[in-house]
Amino acid sequence: MENLFDQLQEIHVAAWNEKNQKKREELLEKIYADDIKMYDKDLILDGLKAVSDFIGKLITEDASYKFSKAKPIEPLQNGARLFGQIQTGMGMLNSMDFFLTENGKVKYLYAFIEPAV
Repeated sequence: MENLFDQLQEIHVAAWNEKNQKKREELLEKIYADDIKMYDKDLILDGLKAVSDFIGKLITEDASYKFSKAKPIEPLQNGARLFGQIQTGMGMLNSMDFFLTENGKVKYLYAFIEPAV
């Protein structure tokens, strides 16, 4: 199970920085269920394509955008959390992504974001 989460961390970070849509979707398909639901305070995304399109929008609209992990992923049963940092043109943000998995892939992703202090 831990190997799954190590792989999830690596691919998740790579996918959220991938500019090429086809490569990004190939990465996401390895770790996200086709019918993933992603939640943050402002939106709910349904499906792998919607998540990929959202990432593409972030990258396209902000040349400074870069996502990185702040510390190693922390697995817990069929879930995990990953603390990260997001560089933007408006400054640094802290993030915490909470994943729930089913059948070895992320079924639900909860994204918490706040300005870095």
